[in-house]
Amino acid sequence: MREFRLIDIASQIFRVEWNDVLVGAGDDDCAVVRLGSENVVLTADNLHEKADFPPSIKPEEIGHLSLAVNLSDLAGSGAEPRYFLYTITIRDGIDDEFYKKILEGMKKLADKYRVAVVGGDTDFGDELSIAGFAVGVAKRFVTQKGALPGEKVCLTGELGKAQLSLEQLFSGAERGELAYPESLFTPEPRVGEGVELAQHASAMTDISDSLAISLNLIAKKSSVGIIIYEELLNLQHLTDFVDYEKALELYLYAGGDYELVYTSDDCSHGFVIGEVIKGEGVYLETENGLKEVEFRGYSHM
Repeated sequence: MREFRLIDIASQIFRVEWNDVLVGAGDDDCAVVRLGSENVVLTADNLHEKADFPPSIKPEEIGHLSLAVNLSDLAGSGAEPRYFLYTITIRDGIDDEFYKKILEGMKKLADKYRVAVVGGDTDFGDELSIAGFAVGVAKRFVTQKGALPGEKVCLTGELGKAQLSLEQLFSGAERGELAYPESLFTPEPRVGEGVELAQHASAMTDISDSLAISLNLIAKKSSVGIIIYEELLNLQHLTDFVDYEKALELYLYAGGDYELVYTSDDCSHGFVIGEVIKGEGVYLETENGLKEVEFRGYSHM
């Protein structure tokens, strides 16, 4: 996936050896710097119309998404969100009322998590896009590196709902007919869970691109292997709408879910789906043996 190759290039160019930079460019979803006695967690994310805003989305939901994607990154590091800045590029056809509703949707979610939207920039271009920058603090932060053999692999919630709903939309379904419209249009970042999990999780990340990508990143950065057990995956919320094989594909490789996956001895939020082992790679244990879980999922490119 080209997105991750570009991240690798940036991480090499911007790598620094500073005592106050605890997690630097490309090392994780978030950067972490030490300011005084605080671990300050920083993240930035960009959404644009063609790749990230599904048909029939409302302007207030666009504002929600632009903040939620950044809060989800902070949650994956165990940070409590504090501040947010935005850059909005407006195209022709977007009037002042549409713009106002974007900001109102952003503010509604910000108020829910006591996040101060402290500024931003508005520009004009060929496509609607919103780039966000969020700041949080963490008493103990968690990265994708740190998983240990013998630990459980846990999820905070079920997966595949957003992609299922998106595919239904592209297949001609009306908005009111979608299986899980809230997962597609207004996903909820797991902020509270992330802060609590940071007390004991050894590795953690949010699942925005896919479970497969998240697990492969944890396995590679932690120098371990991971086994997921098919018998532990509850697919009923998907098999009510698609066949079993399609449901399993969605669960493993679909993007847009803002759940957290973490490794720990204590599965305090959600449920167990597998375990960390010695070795490398990510595998699904089925009744027919082990199957590799590939590094693929939602791509922004």
